[in-house]
Amino acid sequence: MPYRVDKKDNVYKLFNLTKKEYVKKNFKTKETAISTGKNYMRYKKEEPIIKGNRILNKTSKAVSSKRTKKM
Repeated sequence: MPYRVDKKDNVYKLFNLTKKEYVKKNFKTKETAISTGKNYMRYKKEEPIIKGNRILNKTSKAVSSKRTKKM
């Protein structure tokens, strides 16, 4: 499940992009939020890749390279 890191007031939150809801835990730093999101994904046997403030699965369509057809 991919996640997005958001800053709300003075805490960071993980937003689950597939369920469209926040994780119940609040984080003090962005680094702890990212590492927790990576651990959640590893627990689900996914391979996390960090792109900006998003933690995506290696096999998701957003990560795959754009293929152009040449004619």
